[in-house]
Amino acid sequence: MTLLRRDRRGRISAALVALGVAVGVLLVLWLLAAPTALRAREDRAAWRVGGEPGPLAVSATRDEFRGRMIERFDVAAEHPGEVAVAQGIPRLPGPGEVLFSPALADLVRTTPSAELGDRFPGVVVGMIGDQALRFPDELVVVVGHPPGVVDGSGVRDLLGSRVPVDGSAGMLWLLTRIGLVVLVVPCLVLVASVGRLTAARRERRLTALRLAGATPVQAAVVVAVEIAAGAVIGSLLGGALAWPSSGLVARIPWGGGTWFPGDFTSDPLVAAAVQVCAPVLVVGAAVLGHWRVVTRPPGVAVLRRVRGRRLLIGLAAFVLFSAGVVVAREVGGPRRFEVVLAGVGGVALALVFTGPLVTSLVGRLFVGCWRGPATLLAGRRLVGDPVAAFRGSAGVVVAVFTASMALTMMPTLEGQVRFDDGTWSPDAIVAHGVTDPSRVDALRAATDAPVLPLTYGLLAAGGRSQPALVGRCEDVTRVLTGLSCAPGPAVYLPQPLDGPLRITSRQAAARTELPSDVEVRPYPGGSYAVVDPELAPALAARPTSVAVLTTPGDREVLHTALVRAFPGVALEDGETADVLGSTVLDDLRRAVLLGLAFAVLLGGSGAAVSAVGSVVDRRRAFGALLATGTPLRLLRAALRREVVLPVVTATLAACAAGTGVGLGLLSITPGIPHHSGTPMTPWILAPVAAGSLVALVAATACGLALRGVTPTTDYQD
Repeated sequence: MTLLRRDRRGRISAALVALGVAVGVLLVLWLLAAPTALRAREDRAAWRVGGEPGPLAVSATRDEFRGRMIERFDVAAEHPGEVAVAQGIPRLPGPGEVLFSPALADLVRTTPSAELGDRFPGVVVGMIGDQALRFPDELVVVVGHPPGVVDGSGVRDLLGSRVPVDGSAGMLWLLTRIGLVVLVVPCLVLVASVGRLTAARRERRLTALRLAGATPVQAAVVVAVEIAAGAVIGSLLGGALAWPSSGLVARIPWGGGTWFPGDFTSDPLVAAAVQVCAPVLVVGAAVLGHWRVVTRPPGVAVLRRVRGRRLLIGLAAFVLFSAGVVVAREVGGPRRFEVVLAGVGGVALALVFTGPLVTSLVGRLFVGCWRGPATLLAGRRLVGDPVAAFRGSAGVVVAVFTASMALTMMPTLEGQVRFDDGTWSPDAIVAHGVTDPSRVDALRAATDAPVLPLTYGLLAAGGRSQPALVGRCEDVTRVLTGLSCAPGPAVYLPQPLDGPLRITSRQAAARTELPSDVEVRPYPGGSYAVVDPELAPALAARPTSVAVLTTPGDREVLHTALVRAFPGVALEDGETADVLGSTVLDDLRRAVLLGLAFAVLLGGSGAAVSAVGSVVDRRRAFGALLATGTPLRLLRAALRREVVLPVVTATLAACAAGTGVGLGLLSITPGIPHHSGTPMTPWILAPVAAGSLVALVAATACGLALRGVTPTTDYQD
């Protein structure tokens, strides 16, 4: 404490330590709260997952209105008042009753009823509370019907499944855990690196203490106390900022909406553990870094070298990640990705541990091949203390690794997002799963728009099959794209089928053998085969799908009429598919952008802090060089080279490692076919340029610190 009171540079060092630890603790708490927030969302929506079998009929569908998704639940029960419901749901609505979420209630109130409100016939008897919503502005409705009207799954109550859902099977689970791992590593690098600020000045003081008779343990205690002062303050500050700043994180959209403020609240035990571990990590890094100073004889200078065995760390990380990929492919269960995640973190740490070796090799190369004074000064620094020289680059290297991994995976992940595939006409809205043909007549009576009944089936021949629609070609061509009709009954096939044709409809409970001399016409590029009703009259009499043709002016009105005529029936149209696809794609891009922003922030902060600390450490050397006539611009150039040169080399290795890890993760990501190719773009090399630029900016910032160095600098420590 006396040192901090009397030493201005010591106070600056302690302030930088506190700032670095506060940023690291705050980001780690945010990252650790992300899985908890996702789990909180799913817990509130657990009532939507089917529970134990029972008499309650529930049909869950997704509707769309002006680019927003509506979660709709049509329910029917003999005794609605006796059905248990989840928290946030006042009661189960009976026939002619409706429950709205607050956001949907406001939307219905401000929208013409023919466009939206008529989709939910009945009296509003209550509001769905926050405890039953995924996010604040979610659009949810529960519509009650008489028994027998809803064709849905039978459950006992509206409490949801009590069996935990294996969330690890989804792409989102894996990606959030990967992001957590690769962002926690640079946080740890930042927190550990601040413990080595002003290391050279501290080493001189420790040598003086040893000459004065202090034991190695006493000298280590001095280091620990000096670092702990700033580390503890920073840890407390980061923890104190976590709660008020959670409201900012909660404003980031995900899955179609923002978050409740309480979602991003870390578990108290986890928060306490992070706040305790952060100072311990910083103090431990400082003590271990100075241990060689306090244990060697006082006054003995030892050149610090790095050993080639550091490469074994990289080899071990590669083996661990490869083993994790194999385990994830061959072994099932919710914990199959844990080895993979450990491998990803191991590769990131391996880049940090092998970086000094690369730095030393780069320094030897420039010392042996270059004769420019700035490059020689930088090379001598890299060879003399490669660990300290690389310290400022560690965060940048991890950021490049993260960016390369993300850019490798992004094109393939984007390709898996489903949008409107162009099967249906943009003007068509199709209702699937129709079980009551009489409702088709009711829909015709409610609208003047064309209503086209269709029957879905499976057309088979010779052991092969294709999905098919039974309907008049002149009608079907109005809703299916790319279909051209010719006179006379026929079968239109996207792909040829050999042998006698037969069509089966499980929904219509009918099967028809088509005539052997039926005319078959090509339908290139189609998603469905089309069968004329004259060839399958039994199926045509039992339509299972209904399509309506809309115009921009009446689209919402016809959508509402279709929903009202067929409650609980799934609708398919291009706009709904595009909304779902855009939501997923926006989430994916937002997650990557935020992850890269965090990584660059951490890497740049670590590089800047370490670079400034290196200037403070070498004030004597720089002052002596200035006294001998060395130009200040030459020292600035040397500082830039000693930061940028190892970064350029290390980031190439980090880019290669990130690309390899990204390819490995794609091979085990759920929902991605193993045979799908991975498009490689020149953007994969962009992180190398960005990392070098960040390092250059951090090194340039050292010029500001050099302004305080003069030939008459006070050298008293």
